[in-house]
Amino acid sequence: MIQEIVARVQELFSVSRIEDARALLEAELARGAGSAPIFTLLGYAHLYLADPKTAQKVLEEAVAKFPDDASAQEGLARVRWINGAGAGFADQMIAAVAQYPGSDQLRLKCADLLRLAGQYDNAERVIREGLSAQQDNASLRTWLGILLDETGRLSEAELEFQAALKSFPGHPTLHLNLAHTLLRQGKADAALEEIAAARRSEPGNQLAITYTAMALKQKGDDRFNWLCDYQNHVQVFDVAPPPGFQSMSKFNSELAGRLRTLHAKAEHPLEQSLRGGSQTNQNLIFTKDPVVKLYLTNLRDSIGKYIVSLPNDPRHPLTARKTGAFSIAGCWSVLLRPDGFHVNHTHPLGWISSAYYVSLPDQMSSPGGQEGWIKFGEPRWPVPGVGIERVIEPKEGRLVLFPSYMWHGTIPFSKGERLTAPFDVVPSQGGVRN
Repeated sequence: MIQEIVARVQELFSVSRIEDARALLEAELARGAGSAPIFTLLGYAHLYLADPKTAQKVLEEAVAKFPDDASAQEGLARVRWINGAGAGFADQMIAAVAQYPGSDQLRLKCADLLRLAGQYDNAERVIREGLSAQQDNASLRTWLGILLDETGRLSEAELEFQAALKSFPGHPTLHLNLAHTLLRQGKADAALEEIAAARRSEPGNQLAITYTAMALKQKGDDRFNWLCDYQNHVQVFDVAPPPGFQSMSKFNSELAGRLRTLHAKAEHPLEQSLRGGSQTNQNLIFTKDPVVKLYLTNLRDSIGKYIVSLPNDPRHPLTARKTGAFSIAGCWSVLLRPDGFHVNHTHPLGWISSAYYVSLPDQMSSPGGQEGWIKFGEPRWPVPGVGIERVIEPKEGRLVLFPSYMWHGTIPFSKGERLTAPFDVVPSQGGVRN
């Protein structure tokens, strides 16, 4: 019965029916079905409803009742971070790892959250304490390799990934982890071998495409320009106002008002690319708000023009996915505060990704500066020979479309707030015709 409830709640979450999910979970608790998954999911429901304070109370109760449950501990640490707990956000989870040292899931989730928060020393300590009792644990060695890679101890990271591959030969993620470490050491040819191994089991892996581009750039191979054509694959559209609005300025003002109500005043989610701001929790494609729905409808013409402009090349990972139709798979909103920015990242589950600028600080339009501009081509972590390929100025009402496998991030800005509503597009058999 619990598994059925969990599956139903996750289904409701996936279509942003969060109120329905919360009601279902509260009904389960009222009838005495107080399992760890029910408490944990209820905590997330409150978080998705922009109520992180209540989410924390629910998850604190979950952890008090089920201190060895990794998902409950993870949820509580995440919400405490969002609520501004700072460096001690995961202290209770760290204590639980010490209390239940045999729980690999608890240990790995704890280390990952500490890594995402930039607490590399603590994360490494948690992993190495586990390895002291389980030296051949491939999962622990993999996460140690990731920590070593991100902290620049590349030769050590390479050894950890190679060891993990002996336990899980052919594992695509491990091959890509090793490829990344090799690229950071300037070993493009060896990285391409690992990427090829990953693509044998997952031909469409987007991260493999990203890493292939990095390797080709590092080698000075002309195929890089074919794979990442920054002039033609990255396109800018200054969107026309939708019906009923005389200007994009008036429409964006209305849209901004609706989007701001969805932003809780909280710290950025640990797993997201933004720093110094907030991101909406719900997928806006399921919104009932008429202005947000009008925004999504108004995008279709620009998206269609972008797709039509792409050549019909069945060999290219971007253009080979053209089907004649598309769908918006996800849409969210990001509100950045002063000194906010996006770290360089990609969207592995998308096909075409975007930036749409709803509201911008005045200084972003100042001549000679690049505050808040979007940049393309620079990896998340330094890679020899691979850097920024193009930057684009943001403007209110401007839409930027690009392949989801391209590295992109933003330059920090000093004053004001920057409100965007990005989305991902995927090819479809039905959906909107190009």
